[in-house]
Amino acid sequence: MFYIQVDPPIQGEQIEVDWEKLLHSYFDDPDVLFIGVAYEQWVVMQPDRVSDQRDRMVERSELLSKARGLLEKVRSEIGGEARIIVGETIGSSEMLFEEMDRMKRAEKMSYKIDPDQAIVTTWNTFLYELIHSLQVHQLDQVCAVIPTTPLWSDAEMMKTIQCFLEEDLNVSETARKLYIHRNTLLYRLEKIREEIGYDLRVFDDAMMVKLMQFILRRKADVAR
Repeated sequence: MFYIQVDPPIQGEQIEVDWEKLLHSYFDDPDVLFIGVAYEQWVVMQPDRVSDQRDRMVERSELLSKARGLLEKVRSEIGGEARIIVGETIGSSEMLFEEMDRMKRAEKMSYKIDPDQAIVTTWNTFLYELIHSLQVHQLDQVCAVIPTTPLWSDAEMMKTIQCFLEEDLNVSETARKLYIHRNTLLYRLEKIREEIGYDLRVFDDAMMVKLMQFILRRKADVAR
């Protein structure tokens, strides 16, 4: 099951996009149910015709692959963006309502602390739940040890970090996605290392930086 929110292109000539037609052509299944829940927002329920004994990890991998394919289609063919919440395959009406609640919660939590994450799954929200459980005094304690730097409010650098993490710390692929030269990306990564003391090319450091981002955004959200 998928919750999909789409955003049309914001640069260049404005074009009319038939989003429902695009979704129907992508899923290409007469039994898929599309429910419009708001302007340019849909819940998509796809029937599971495979045995109930199918491995859960395989099932989740297929759902995630489907979401990534749709995101790529929106970006490459339309030049727009999409935010997709991926839920578990459901087998009953009771499961439907439970999974819908989990999808709503995943969307709400992730949007506040990880707004640039285009695909979120209901089975991988542990970090969101953990950060949302922190009390104000706990957030203050953690933020006190996070390096203070203008980098956290630098949109270009934040986009670089996000893309680098999404591309599994792959320098060449990140540079391609950002439409910049490889050396430009390496310069940015080095600047980030100098500013906050963590090297994004090292997995443990990259995870620490991601966690810092989440905590700073959560603190800002609580302060509103």
